[in-house]
Amino acid sequence: MSMLPNYILAFIFIVFLIYSFINIKIEKAKVSNGCLYGIGILIAILLLGMSIYGIIFNIPLGQVQMLIENSFK
Repeated sequence: MSMLPNYILAFIFIVFLIYSFINIKIEKAKVSNGCLYGIGILIAILLLGMSIYGIIFNIPLGQVQMLIENSFK
């Protein structure tokens, strides 16, 4: 049950990234603040990577965050 948030977050981030790709590349939507939108996409990619890492190695998301924080100390 502790792995359920990883799957939920991975699904949410994949949907967000697909929606963003469709709006920007296919429909040629204009973004009012491209810098903030780009930061949002980068954060979504980072969190998606964390979720997938947790799913692959069967680690809850909080422990994945702790591993990343400890690698920078």
